Amino acid sequence: MAPRLTRTQQQQRTRQLLINAAERLFAERGIHQTSLDDVAAEAGLTKGAIYANFDGKSGLVDAILAGRNADGHEPAAGSASDVLHRLGESFGSNILLPEHRRFAMAFLEFWLYSMRNPTSGDTVAQWLRSAREANLKQIAEQTDGEPAMPPEQLAALLVALEIGVGLQHLIDPENVPADLYAAGLAAIAKPK
Repeated sequence: MAPRLTRTQQQQRTRQLLINAAERLFAERGIHQTSLDDVAAEAGLTKGAIYANFDGKSGLVDAILAGRNADGHEPAAGSASDVLHRLGESFGSNILLPEHRRFAMAFLEFWLYSMRNPTSGDTVAQWLRSAREANLKQIAEQTDGEPAMPPEQLAALLVALEIGVGLQHLIDPENVPADLYAAGLAAIAKPK
């Protein structure tokens, strides 16, 4: 028999079920076409569980992106060329995973939702800032010589490259291969 979960563990489990269900449905249907009842049903919970843990859709979007911030922006160790090589390999192997595709679709929904609801824009902006900060830290730690452009601009360009190549690859993989990301990293990260 499995041990009983503590109240805190049960709440964390409930939150994660809701977050996973929301991300799946937001990606499949869109944020506006997904009701909180839909999210609760997908998670096997009640709508009350959502309001006990989140302040509605905006809270769910915040939680999904916060989870991705915690998981997705860890600095890599090694020389600049080693880091770029590993980032390129990681991108190529992860781009085809169903959860990556689902997050890409959900992220586009979050982006549009934030543009339509300016008060929600802070969540996506914070996620992007976090990605840029992680890139900036890697640039500072790993760059041999001066980078090709100011580090803040290079950090933003790396995020744009990942998002842009990723989205294009998911739609048109024959003309935008996943290894284009690694080639782009190498081209823009060359020292002056």
